[in-house]
Amino acid sequence: MWNRLSRVLLFSLLSISLLFSNQVIPTKAQEGGFYDTFDGPTLQLWTGSSGVFINEGALTVEPENYLFRSGSWGDMELTAVMRKLTSGGFVVVFRNREGRGYIVLLDGSEVVLQREIDGKVEELTRTTGPNIPNEEWFRLSISALGGEISVSINDSSPILTYTDPSPLDPGRIMFESFRGCTLEVDEVALQVPGIELDQPESDEGAQQSEPEMDGLPTLPWVYTGGPLGGLGYDIRMDPRDSSVMYVTDALAGAFKSVDGGVSWYQINEGITARVGTSADGIPVFSLTVDPNNPDIIWVGTQFGGGVYRSENAGESWTFRGDGIQERGLTVRGFTVEPGNSDVVYLAGEISSWEWNGSVLNGLGFDLTRGAVYKTVDGGQNWSRIWYGDNLARYILIHPEDHNLIYVSTGIFDREAANSNPETLDPGGVGVLRSSDGGISWEVLGVENGFRSDELYIGSLVMHPENPDILFAASGSDAHLYVLQRRIGGVYRSLDGGDTWERELELPNASSVEICSSNSEVVYAGSANSIYRSDDGGASWQLVNGSAERLNDYWGPEEVAAGFPIDMQCDPDDPMRIFVNNYGGGNFLSLDGGVTWTNASDGYTGAIMHTVTTAPDAPGLVFASARSGVFISTDGGEHWDGIGRGILHAMEGMAIDVNPFDYLHLVTVVGDTGPVPKFSLDGGMTWMESSMSLNNEDMNSWPGIHKIAFSPSDSNRLIGVQGDNLCDQFNNCPGEFGVLYSNNGGKNW
Repeated sequence: MWNRLSRVLLFSLLSISLLFSNQVIPTKAQEGGFYDTFDGPTLQLWTGSSGVFINEGALTVEPENYLFRSGSWGDMELTAVMRKLTSGGFVVVFRNREGRGYIVLLDGSEVVLQREIDGKVEELTRTTGPNIPNEEWFRLSISALGGEISVSINDSSPILTYTDPSPLDPGRIMFESFRGCTLEVDEVALQVPGIELDQPESDEGAQQSEPEMDGLPTLPWVYTGGPLGGLGYDIRMDPRDSSVMYVTDALAGAFKSVDGGVSWYQINEGITARVGTSADGIPVFSLTVDPNNPDIIWVGTQFGGGVYRSENAGESWTFRGDGIQERGLTVRGFTVEPGNSDVVYLAGEISSWEWNGSVLNGLGFDLTRGAVYKTVDGGQNWSRIWYGDNLARYILIHPEDHNLIYVSTGIFDREAANSNPETLDPGGVGVLRSSDGGISWEVLGVENGFRSDELYIGSLVMHPENPDILFAASGSDAHLYVLQRRIGGVYRSLDGGDTWERELELPNASSVEICSSNSEVVYAGSANSIYRSDDGGASWQLVNGSAERLNDYWGPEEVAAGFPIDMQCDPDDPMRIFVNNYGGGNFLSLDGGVTWTNASDGYTGAIMHTVTTAPDAPGLVFASARSGVFISTDGGEHWDGIGRGILHAMEGMAIDVNPFDYLHLVTVVGDTGPVPKFSLDGGMTWMESSMSLNNEDMNSWPGIHKIAFSPSDSNRLIGVQGDNLCDQFNNCPGEFGVLYSNNGGKNW
């Protein structure tokens, strides 16, 4: 029945996805000037997102939408007659090509000129222009002659000028509206010096042709996000309204939800840090909402010591990192002093390449040190107040005595600088406590009740009514597997940290949370399981996942959730809890952790491995990613997990779809071992390939990292073994080869 039902469902969706194959190909832009009044019913030589359309002779660009015209314009005079129907800002981009371009930003009375190079945006100059009321037409003029750039409004003298000594190469023209801004454009004229201006274009006789680059047809890229998030970190709620939420991802930046986590959108305006091979990763790690003024938000980056502050609930950010000593500090967390927003504490990680001068690895991860910083002027200046042998993560301030501070040190996927890989001594620090605002510190460790192999405190929380009650979660991934013993658990202190009791054995515990609406309800989690206590931590019950099998994962049945790196209990409902995950995605439970749903729509930063499409059905896409394997039936707009049953694990590597039967899939997911899995019902159920390969144990050979079906024989597949399946301790198989199957992946 499953097979029959899945075929009906999937093929009904495929009929919809086939619409993608009939999309209009954008036409090639003229290299001379042009003049467009948007009088025709279609965009013609322009390409826009879904919220761009022509209405009664004017172009409408709805909030967070864009429009561009391909071409190669360098020296030019660009004029646009436009108006804003609502408040908010917009940009005009020119000489835009391959991650480069000039950006003119208009927001209120502010006019800013920026330059983007390889994904990094820098401000060149800004000025104050006329504050044009909404719904009032105005004329924006941009002149670019070599490196001489000027901006005028309503044919006035230039209100902004700039000379770039290294002018950018020619490129395309683009308009983009920001959140809250609806833009109307009545006409656009571009004059190239020495070339006669074309007349307005109309639909009649329009020639459609494919744009070309080096003789090859090209199409514009559309950002589709991807399945789930890739390296989640913090999740926070606005204390005034729990439907307003924030999450971070170390590859995609900060995101916000205003509908209680149903959908998310990026809020990275002003965060200039970039990483990745394509220089478009936004490495935001930590985020904290100021409890005194929730419109003030702090974010910190992974590496680079990037500290940014927003005063408008994340709509824009300013850099506040002066005084940080390290070149590559990773900002792991912030805490704002109750009642005084000028006093903020920062927890950081110092990589081995900085403190040691070169990379120094332990059993499986970098050997890190840590630092705590403090500002007393709202981030204008920072001073380092602690430096030690493991990274700093959470900082807690006593609500009545603000000089009493606690800091957790360590996390499951780093190793302490004082550990010894040769003797397998895990090292670590434990919990720090200061009674004088960070001037001096004492270490709460083994003598206070922690086990000597459980000093990696990745999570620390304080009771909302009784600040003497503290919970800590401990875990170290490398030592858990190498030492082959159940390392990790949840500790509780009832006396302000003087003594700690191990209340729950939870291997590799990575997060703990107390619910403010009912402090008797406490959650704790690892990659394998979620626990809940209903009596303030005295007893615990497993509510999702496995208590024994460390290769299982918690979460919804179709997605392996990964490491719960941060939890947020709804302040109005202790049974409603969100978890942001290190392995990918944000998940929601409405029943106290028993069942979970994916709450990541729009929130993405997925670490991708393979993307493959179904022939003749371009809307049907399959992907393998850090958090498993996924399907999209609408060309990447939305994604659903298909990692059920034996495939419920992380590190999706290879995947392909049978070109003759779209329900026939073959994949390899790293955390299920090297043996391929195959499905005959579109991912509803999975089976495992035969374990034998030339009379060898398949578990002993390197995993497949690429799979391809034959385009002429539906039973034949080729798999390529790869060295990107090294284990977490850098043990890599030394021999690789090409394998094949003649029966659809059942045997190899």
